[in-house]
Amino acid sequence: MTHIRRRAIHGGLALALILAACSSDGEATPETTIETTTTTIDPSPPSDGQLSIGVLLPATETLIGEPTIAAVETAIEQINVAGGVLGRPVLTVLADEGSSAAVASDSIQTLLAQNVDAIVGPASSIIALDTLDEIISTGTVVCSPTASAQALDEYPDNGLFFRTIPSDSLQAKAIVEMVALTGTTRVSIVYADDAYGQAFSQSVADNFVGRPISVRDMVPFRGADDDIADVAADLLDSEPQVVIILADGSDGAQFLEALDQLDTSGLKRVIVNGAMRTPNSTQRIETLNPELRELILGVAPQAEAEDEEQPFDPPGAFATNAFDCVNLIALAATQSNSDAPRDIADQMASVSTGGSLCRTFESCTEALSTGLQINYDGPSDVTELNAQSGDPERAMFDPFVFVELPDGPPKPFPVDA
Repeated sequence: MTHIRRRAIHGGLALALILAACSSDGEATPETTIETTTTTIDPSPPSDGQLSIGVLLPATETLIGEPTIAAVETAIEQINVAGGVLGRPVLTVLADEGSSAAVASDSIQTLLAQNVDAIVGPASSIIALDTLDEIISTGTVVCSPTASAQALDEYPDNGLFFRTIPSDSLQAKAIVEMVALTGTTRVSIVYADDAYGQAFSQSVADNFVGRPISVRDMVPFRGADDDIADVAADLLDSEPQVVIILADGSDGAQFLEALDQLDTSGLKRVIVNGAMRTPNSTQRIETLNPELRELILGVAPQAEAEDEEQPFDPPGAFATNAFDCVNLIALAATQSNSDAPRDIADQMASVSTGGSLCRTFESCTEALSTGLQINYDGPSDVTELNAQSGDPERAMFDPFVFVELPDGPPKPFPVDA
């Protein structure tokens, strides 16, 4: 039987960088409960024959902002070289997402005033949750390359919001699949005590249902608390074979440091989420005892294309996701023969699955011109959107470790929704 604990909340939780939980530098795990949103949708604007794409990404942020913006610009350049959409060049309007909802909201109004048909962004899950209604209510299409929050799964978007990054609910499934490979029968989960961590941990626990693996304990914690050592000790008292840590990079590294002071010889593995791959947390983890570091295995959405012979240019975290957003929008407009946002939205999933495989805008439009249904697979190799949710049906995940392995780093693996 799973033991779920609730602990008192002490103070505020600092905002943290979350690379593989998918955001910009200013991404944070939300502390408050996500309120149910009701969105009033205005009719989508009609087609005017000129596809215009707004870009709402963090312009001054280097880790995710710069590579994703460069990827958007590259995609649009390639589209226009290939003849554009509806016989005309695609227009681009750039606006800075910044690191707060207030900045993003001002930029959204700038984009909407320019009558963009679709917006690539936001990068941040938190900003997406705070500002999506402003975009969706105007009937504009949105495609985020990096906002992975599970709270967005059921967002009332009227079929206008899409993601090229898998939801955290799919990452939860990937984590459980990695745990299953260890052959363990007992796991315990420790998670950030906020809305993000609570939803994520429950999704992980739910994915163990039907498997011969017992969830022995589920323990919330906060990095600001002074009893993390006690939490770590209590967690080990539940005698897990695998410990799963779900937190941002800073708090997750802090919990690992507490675990490092204890006897972990009874553990087969310590599984961590993608936030532990940020530079700051990696530096802290590298100072842990080798015995613990050898146990740590991370799971994160694939951030970069893996083709070493044909590396994606421009490089950088989630650049391929942003590139795919642009191509999907442009191909959907081409297939519908319209730049009206509703027409684009209705074809976004269609151009990503079930037809003739194509990997570039040019090759895909050539197939469309012959009357073929297309299946766009961009540089990420897996680009298949669900028609109902607008999220990836399948995604690649990167296992990552903090020690040198004789056979090299672990290989990415696919997970189906």
